[in-house]
Amino acid sequence: MKALLDEQLSVEIAQELRRRGGDVEAVTERPDLLRASDERLMEVATQEDRAVVTNNLRHFRPIAAQRLAQGKQHAGLVLLPSNRARNRAATGRLADAIEGVMRAHPEGIPDAEHWI
Repeated sequence: MKALLDEQLSVEIAQELRRRGGDVEAVTERPDLLRASDERLMEVATQEDRAVVTNNLRHFRPIAAQRLAQGKQHAGLVLLPSNRARNRAATGRLADAIEGVMRAHPEGIPDAEHWI
C-alpha cells in the first residue's frame, strides 16, 4: 500500500516510514498539494493509488462516500481519531500503526477505510 499523509500529520512520520521501506509522501512535502482542497487531495491520491492517512474525518469520509455514490473510486482512507496525540513522542507510535496497515494490505485498501 502506498500512502499520502494529510497536511496535519508530521513529515517526520513520512520520513520514518520511508526509512522502513514504505512508499509514503506527506502533503507538506509536495508544493503541488500545499493548500489544495481535500477533494483535490483525494483525487491526486486516487490517481497515484495512495491511501489518504488523516484525522480529518469530518471532510474525508463524506468525500469518499460521495465519490463512491458517483461511481468513482478512491484508494482508501486510513483514519486516526482526532484526539490522538500528535507530538514528537507519538511520531514513532503513529509510524508503527500506519506501517501495520501498510504491511497488512500490501495491495492497498481501495474504496475502503481502516481505523487506527
